[in-house]
This record gives sequence, C-alpha cells and structure tokens, in this order.
Amino acid sequence: MKKLSFTFALLFTAGLAIAQSIKPYIAIVKTEKAKYKGILQRVDSVKVVLNHDGTLIPVLLNEIKTVQIRTVKKGYEGFSLIKIGEDRAEEYKMDASGKMVDKWGKEEPTFKEDVSATVFSVIFTAIGNAIALPIHAINPNVARFKFHDKAPKQVNELSYYSIYYQANPNTLAELQQLKAISGSFKP
Repeated sequence: MKKLSFTFALLFTAGLAIAQSIKPYIAIVKTEKAKYKGILQRVDSVKVVLNHDGTLIPVLLNEIKTVQIRTVKKGYEGFSLIKIGEDRAEEYKMDASGKMVDKWGKEEPTFKEDVSATVFSVIFTAIGNAIALPIHAINPNVARFKFHDKAPKQVNELSYYSIYYQANPNTLAELQQLKAISGSFKP
C-alpha cells in the first residue's frame, strides 16, 4: 500500500510540475535618466534585464528608483450583435394561411423591419465596443517596488516575477523561508 501511495504522490507531483507554466510580466522601470518598459527576463544582484521587442535591456539596480509590475493582456476582441448568415428557411415555415411564421406563430419580419433591426444592432454594437475597449485597456499594477535603500528583500521579491526565476525556482531557499515563517507562529 505504501508503494502505491508513494507512486501516486510522485505522479501527482510530476504532473503539477509539468503543468506549471511560465507567466510573463511587464516591468516599467524608472531611473533618474530614463523609463524602460519590457518583459521582465531576469533579476540578479547587479541588474534587471528587460526584453523589449526582442532586445535585451540591462538596467543597473543602483540606478533604479521604482519598478511597476503588470500582467500581459491579450488583445481585445469586440462583440457583435448582428446575425450574419442566419438560415431563415429553418426558422420560418409557411402556415395554412400562406404566411411565413416561426414555431411560436410569430410572422416573419418585413424587409423594412429587418433592415431597421440590423441598423439598430450595428449602432449598439459600435457603442458597446467603444465603451468596452477603454475598460479592457486598463492594466493595473500587480506589484510596485521603490528602491530607496536597495534592500535585498525587494530584489528577491522582484525576481519572483522574472521569467528566469519562474523557469528555475530556488526551491531550497523557498522551503527555508517557509520553515522560518511557520517557526515564528509556534507558541
């Protein structure tokens, strides 16, 4: 029974490790001289490396004033209220009096009613997308770091958002940190 539970736990852990994905974060780094924006690639004891359109930009830690971390958002896809290519042959059938009706007995709309409904749908689709696009564009900060004293704790926390750390986590240091936290809770 021990072998079976151990094998199951091992397979479950391996499955979680494989399923874990790397999430890129946008970093906005402000220095005295400039502002840099790109995907946070790596953080070490000397510099922060950003990827901006395939170009790696190193920024020295002693020059950094603030770093803002944001998530990468997918492009906005608008919605549509217009039914294109609907099949009216299946929707409307001819009744005994020779009129085209749907399954509830409602008559088929005239051409004028159909055009006015389409224009109405186009207007509301345009208004809805015009309102939804700016709301989608809002991208709040996930984290914000101020580098006044260049504390190693801030550098360590910033590194958690880097692609390098997500691909190569320092599990031993994380375990020691968890043990220290859990040790402080004991009475």
